Amino acid sequence: MRITLIIISILVLLAAILAKASLYVVQEGQQAVITQFGKPVKVVTEAGLNSKTPFIQKVHRLEKRLLPWDGDPENMQTRDKKRIFIDVWARWRIVDPMKFFQAVRTEQRGYKILDDLVDSAVRDVVARYNLIEVVRSSNRELQYETEELAKDAATGREVITAGRAKMEAEILQVASADLKERYGMELTVVHVKRINYIETVRRAVYDRMKSERLRIAQLFKSEAQQEQNIILGLMRKELDGIEGEMEQKAAEIRGQADAEVIKIAADGYSKSPQFYEFLRSLEAYKKTLGPGTRLILSSDNKFLAQLREPSTEPKGQKP
Repeated sequence: MRITLIIISILVLLAAILAKASLYVVQEGQQAVITQFGKPVKVVTEAGLNSKTPFIQKVHRLEKRLLPWDGDPENMQTRDKKRIFIDVWARWRIVDPMKFFQAVRTEQRGYKILDDLVDSAVRDVVARYNLIEVVRSSNRELQYETEELAKDAATGREVITAGRAKMEAEILQVASADLKERYGMELTVVHVKRINYIETVRRAVYDRMKSERLRIAQLFKSEAQQEQNIILGLMRKELDGIEGEMEQKAAEIRGQADAEVIKIAADGYSKSPQFYEFLRSLEAYKKTLGPGTRLILSSDNKFLAQLREPSTEPKGQKP
């Protein structure tokens, strides 16, 4: 009885080992290549449970889904002699597992092949285009911070004949040439992720941008100075007008006052010429005679008439 149990246990263990060695599962998104003594003999592309010859055949699983490829930024030159760093990414997949396994074997080697093919294609295609074609895809007008920048850009604007989208399509076409036939791989899309100038060119671009901003600032400053001069001129003109009007009015008032004084004096003189003459004589004495003043005059001089006859009343006046 014990021997029977041992035999059954051994048989079950052997069956389990045999089942494990002969059965395998292909997951969703995977495909498998079956090799016999290292030589590929079968391809499985559908997910599920499958069988193989135990201990002789081996399963090699490969991705069936799209795989990402991201290259390093490469230094290259455009047709108009501009040195740039260009960074590209792509998506690829294994479309012929048998050929891929025979030519490439592993996905890691597939990435290395793409490194060479895509970088070479990018360098070859970029060299055919000017920088503006690499950067832009259409002639759509750009929005600028100021009208001056827009005018400067309009004077030197380059017309885009192909554009970035067409350039990327060419890169995909060049890199995909014979890729499926040789390696069982397929590139589905290639896009430019980033474009940048090399350090020396980037510094020159920044300096040019800075000089453009300084020139625009100087232009604004000149316009502001011109506007200030216009405002100050108008203000000075208004002030001159106000001052002229004020001086005119002051002269008119002084003239009116002088006329009034003359009129009052004339009226007073016409009413009492002797009294007016007496007042003028007193004013003359006040201005002429002072402490220590000496005058040598004849006795009949009219200047001292009022002093000689102080009691004499002006004719025509009552005492």
